[in-house]
Amino acid sequence: MSKAIVNFKGLYGDKQAIYLPNFIHHEPLETRSKMYDWEIKEHLHTELFQVFIIKKGEGIIISENKELKLVGPCIITIPTNSLHGFIFQPDINGEVITFSESFLENIFKPTPKILLGINRFNLLLFEQHTAAFKQIAQYIHEIIRELYNDNLEKQIVIPSLFQLLFIYLYRFSLLQKQTIAQSDNRTLQYFQSFQKSIKQSLHETKSINQYAKELNITSVHLNRICQALVQKSALAIVHDYLINEAKKYLLNTNYSVSEVSYFLNFKDPAYFTRLFKKETGVTPTDFRKN
Repeated sequence: MSKAIVNFKGLYGDKQAIYLPNFIHHEPLETRSKMYDWEIKEHLHTELFQVFIIKKGEGIIISENKELKLVGPCIITIPTNSLHGFIFQPDINGEVITFSESFLENIFKPTPKILLGINRFNLLLFEQHTAAFKQIAQYIHEIIRELYNDNLEKQIVIPSLFQLLFIYLYRFSLLQKQTIAQSDNRTLQYFQSFQKSIKQSLHETKSINQYAKELNITSVHLNRICQALVQKSALAIVHDYLINEAKKYLLNTNYSVSEVSYFLNFKDPAYFTRLFKKETGVTPTDFRKN
């Protein structure tokens, strides 16, 4: 097995976990890059999607030891569990918007084709398309303004702006067809397929052996992959996803704790409560109160 991959549930360099389903964060590109002397080492985020908007300046993006030159204006979209790193020139200027994967999935739930199209590692070049970049920059500007201002109905406006932004990026990517090649790292491919299977099997009861069989590997191999990438067992990753889904139900519906447990295919609500408390430190009832 190759050396352990650096991964963050939160932002680069942050140790705290991000669990909120509607987490959104913005910062100037220079802020974090300067902290690390303009070099962001190769890493991945297990739950966060990122959009890098480079207005001007140059740099290099690194993914699985492959390098691509970046020249502004350009945009990079980086889905969860995608290896990436950067080396920037100190005069780089741009923005980074980071948000939870579930936020994007909720926006495009009615249009899975678009979600599939945008949920990939893309480098979009705008040197010959300044008008298109200007339009995208306007969407970005409006998103940032809504994030920082206490405007009425911002919880409706922000997803709408993101939808406009990603539809525009989706259209542009179809024209440019400059998608970065999908990962040829088998470990990452297995892990990504495992995560997708967990989401698709939300209302089923599957053993780790069944998940591994779907991937044509053994459960031992699947556990090694999970340990290498996120330092957790395959079962712990399944539990993480179930608990995060439970949090969404508890925060956004009036379903009882028992009903939530049944929705998530726990046959015993008491076991669901014990697992929830073990993972979060509080019971589902106390979590909802807070």
